[in-house]
Amino acid sequence: MIKILKHHKISSTIVLVLIALGVVYYFHIRPNNQITKQPPPKPTIKQLPTKANSSVSQPAGSTSSSKGTTVDNSGKSPSTIATLPSQWVQSQSGAITLQQPIANSTIASGFLLNGLASVGSIGYTLIDNQSGVISQGTISVVGGKFSATINFKSTSSTGRLDVFSTDPNGKEINEVQIPVNF
Repeated sequence: MIKILKHHKISSTIVLVLIALGVVYYFHIRPNNQITKQPPPKPTIKQLPTKANSSVSQPAGSTSSSKGTTVDNSGKSPSTIATLPSQWVQSQSGAITLQQPIANSTIASGFLLNGLASVGSIGYTLIDNQSGVISQGTISVVGGKFSATINFKSTSSTGRLDVFSTDPNGKEINEVQIPVNF
């Protein structure tokens, strides 16, 4: 009788150990598990813009790459914003609020990028889903506002606009991302 109880105790222990190993495998080792799965990565930027030719003269307050230009309006935007506050997108930190363009809007070369910020300057990157970066630049923040006219060329129909500031090490922070159409 004691021998049967001992055998039963050993087999129960083995079953419990196997169940525990199965749980560990399922939650920690098994690839693509929903609990350990990382959020999807941002779309890969396929091509970075080349540096602008320094011999080309540009209007004051503008930056350029071979793929797009930025005309910094020094915080001056239209007296009325064409979007509603409910459509604005704010960074998680609250440091940047993108007023225009709004998510999923159709933009064309010469569109107005504007908003509010509590940082000294903001950067932007316009990416299409075929060629990658099609325009990028830095825009000054004046009186808590930023505004720029963005020119670009794209043969794609969709893309993404990233607006952000940078920390002293150049890392992008206070990021706002919106999908756009061309």
